Amino acid sequence: QAEEPEVTSGDSFFLKDAFHPTLYLKNLRESEHTVPFNLELDSNTRILLLSGPNAGGKSVLLKAVGLLQVMLQSGLHVPVDKDSKFRIFEKIFSDIGDHQSVDDDLSTYSSHLKTMRLALKYADSDSLLLFDEFGTGTDPRLGGAIAEGILKELGKSKSIGILTTHYGNLKSFAHDKKYIKN
Repeated sequence: QAEEPEVTSGDSFFLKDAFHPTLYLKNLRESEHTVPFNLELDSNTRILLLSGPNAGGKSVLLKAVGLLQVMLQSGLHVPVDKDSKFRIFEKIFSDIGDHQSVDDDLSTYSSHLKTMRLALKYADSDSLLLFDEFGTGTDPRLGGAIAEGILKELGKSKSIGILTTHYGNLKSFAHDKKYIKN
């Protein structure tokens, strides 16, 4: 059920009736229905901040977008409507899961900060940002405040991004910013 969608040179990024490929195939084997998603980001609204209860949907959508993008950039057809529009990203930054490491002296939070530092340093208008549970791994007040500062700086980079969060301060911050869809 994969298509060859349009690849644009502009800032537009539009996924219509998209599926996480692994979830789609699993549900197909089990005769279950997979609900598609639509997503549109562009130069005016570049960042999607996803929040909501823990039920798996936020992370699945985030991983689906990353997987579809990498599949497309690898020359594969992707499970989306043919009217979808992708763009090519020179850089993809992701922070999904827990990357703590005893060998590298990284706690959960310091691992997240390391990824954020790289994104802040190198992200630009040719970058895709995919951050799950943005700002977590430390005291929520401290993590939320630092995540807000990072989100503000990432907004200046003109990157396209999807970030999941439970932090109320990030939701409030996003409410006042035109470049973020909450």
